[in-house]
Amino acid sequence: MTSDYKTGPILVLELNELCPPILNRMMASGDLPNFRKLHDSADVYVTHTDDPTLEPWVQWPSFHTGQPESVHGAQELDEGHIIQTPRIWDRLAETGVDSIVFGSMNADSAHKDTVFLVPDPWSAGVRPSDPAYDAFHKFISFHVAEHTNPNARPTRADALNFVKFMLGHGLSLKTITTAMSQIAGEKTSSGDRKWRRALVLDWMLWDVFANTWSSRRPKFATFFANSTAFLQHRYWRHMEPDVYQVKPSEREMADFGDAIEDSYRHMDAIVGKAFDLVGPRGRIVLATALSQEANTRYEHIGGKFVYRPHSFKDLFAWAGGPQPTSFEPVMTHQAWASFASEDAAIEAEATLDALQSNGKTIMEWRRTGNRVMFWCGLISRTEPGFELTHAKTGKSVAFDDLFMLVGQVNNSQHCRDGAFWVQSRDGSSRVHAEKLPLEHAYGIMMDMFDDAPQAGAQVAAE
Repeated sequence: MTSDYKTGPILVLELNELCPPILNRMMASGDLPNFRKLHDSADVYVTHTDDPTLEPWVQWPSFHTGQPESVHGAQELDEGHIIQTPRIWDRLAETGVDSIVFGSMNADSAHKDTVFLVPDPWSAGVRPSDPAYDAFHKFISFHVAEHTNPNARPTRADALNFVKFMLGHGLSLKTITTAMSQIAGEKTSSGDRKWRRALVLDWMLWDVFANTWSSRRPKFATFFANSTAFLQHRYWRHMEPDVYQVKPSEREMADFGDAIEDSYRHMDAIVGKAFDLVGPRGRIVLATALSQEANTRYEHIGGKFVYRPHSFKDLFAWAGGPQPTSFEPVMTHQAWASFASEDAAIEAEATLDALQSNGKTIMEWRRTGNRVMFWCGLISRTEPGFELTHAKTGKSVAFDDLFMLVGQVNNSQHCRDGAFWVQSRDGSSRVHAEKLPLEHAYGIMMDMFDDAPQAGAQVAAE
């Protein structure tokens, strides 16, 4: 087998939850020339996962480790530091391959000398390999985790540290002008343009990644982007209004009707940048882990709506019981609460159970050790005057005093299929008809390297 090291580096574009049917449709219409270029020079697979947990995103550890959820054990975000199963970059490090892991979900590594890691925005338990990236990770994490909280503001010091970092780590003129155009457009447009902030964030991430790549010149790298997954969950109803009983308004269609397709065109531009980055001797892998599909399960109640606390701290203060030592928001309306001990976390579960309406708890949660993932379980609009009662103390409070309506954010749901395209050595294309078990992608990627073909083949066969 010819050494891939002589033919250039390998870059895995982890474009979260892009959908093979949308990719195929938009490539056919000529909207995605860079995806088409990659598709026509790659082994093209549709992956499938049988992992029981689809919410949220534990399929990325399955992709990275070559093992299903039953082996790697991840069931939540921010569990990268507890996964013991080696990832692909760990195995490659054992053969002398140096890597950049940029934003990959639930990532970590024990090979600090050869794996340069920038954790995903939802990770509080893993730090960047280089402390200089702390300001970057902290600022990005804050905005991703708190994007549904209109009252959240970064500190002046954190904002200044972020700007200083970006100016020294590749911030491009194009990204600056795009960000300025976004700010101006939000102020002057008659429509809602805030959703495009997610695309600006991707370009900031790409600038830093490309700068890091240029300075470290890795043989293997990952780059994770989430904007399309985020926008699909929000605006699938606007892309396919005929599928739903509850139709978007004309104003909503004007604002959001093209949001998903625009995000795919945006991702196509990132693929183009990736071709430039790896050069003619490099190879690109596209991975999505999962995809999405229309979510019509809640049409009979007008769609699914979610709520988040105005303040996680104020909610627990009102509820009483053990108070968390910290909060780590991870999703639109979910957060981890960390406690001083496992006993305190167990007691906190009973406290959450006491937050009720009409004798039924409104909270849902899952516990791992001394940490509790919690969220409000209401999925319909509340009526004016809706109250929350504490079953143990008997005290009541207006629901709106503690919680805010985030909105209708689950217009799509996760689909077990995903895209996995591996650019071939000779530029030929082959579309595989049979679906590939997601964990087998690990072996195919390992076999791209001369030093570890047997390890990859072994995992793929398990």
